[in-house]
Amino acid sequence: MESDEEWIARLRRTALRDAEEIAPRPSFPVFGLSEPELGLGVLTSLSDSSAEEITLAYGDPLAQGGPHLSINTALPVDDETAGALRRMLDDEHNRIVDHAGVEDPDDGEPAELSDTITTVDGVELTGPIYREGPLWTARFTVSDVVVTVVARGVAPTSLRLATVGDLRPYLERRGEWIARLIEAHRRRPTPDLPAAAGLDVYRSLIGELLGFQSRHRLAAREGRLPRRRVGDGRLYGPMWQRAVRELERSGRLSREAANRTVTSMVNQLTRLAERADWFADTRLADLAVDETIRYAVLGQPVSSRDAQLAWERVTLDGRPEDTKVWLETWDKWATA
Repeated sequence: MESDEEWIARLRRTALRDAEEIAPRPSFPVFGLSEPELGLGVLTSLSDSSAEEITLAYGDPLAQGGPHLSINTALPVDDETAGALRRMLDDEHNRIVDHAGVEDPDDGEPAELSDTITTVDGVELTGPIYREGPLWTARFTVSDVVVTVVARGVAPTSLRLATVGDLRPYLERRGEWIARLIEAHRRRPTPDLPAAAGLDVYRSLIGELLGFQSRHRLAAREGRLPRRRVGDGRLYGPMWQRAVRELERSGRLSREAANRTVTSMVNQLTRLAERADWFADTRLADLAVDETIRYAVLGQPVSSRDAQLAWERVTLDGRPEDTKVWLETWDKWATA
């Protein structure tokens, strides 16, 4: 999960790299917005390889209701069109969470795949379109490049595209665009930590991380992108530090020792979530979390003691056979 400082630093690095690397004209035609009128466009991204794809954006990047529209022009790659388009909708949900700091859940209805018609340089083209409420994404093949449009609050029937003759004005507006996003990010209130005391301090941290991991795992199974939430990356650090401080205070440990213990608990439970089939059983997962916390923090006797000791051997040596024994010991515990 990315912190605020990491997010801002990444934006600045991207802007600097683009300003240094962009050519006055890439080796392929780039397409921009002709209609509807959404104001001046800005170059928002350029591929690392410098001339394989370029994205231009129009409208208000901070308005959840739009209008906002991005147009990506790229050289063809081997990609399954429908799946890639569906993931672009997920990416747009994540973009508004990042840029505007608002939750952007879908309406619960599955996105619909169909065809749409648009005009590119006066020529009508047909391409696939995914629609989900006010969001949609469509793809067209034009002049040996692939053009992908992602829109929020813009009618697909109003779309008209045209070749962009000069990218420099779009690049020149990039600094202002980034400054606006950074300012919006800084004005965003810091989310409050969920109230917790005692062992719940550790439970809340572990629950946050396991939930994040579960969303990623589910999205991967469905060929989707994991949906971000407001607070992802902003709560994680403070929750971790709160857990370390609590253990440092209650366990009379050094800060380094407390951090090692928290790290060990988190690593064991997130690896169990990945590797142990029984962890999908909420009752067993909750019990494993509870026993791991009570063993590591309070030193209490727990029914999973053998598995906890096996984990200590994994963290010391990291040998494959130790990991195998650790998982087998937890499996025995789960079926006892």
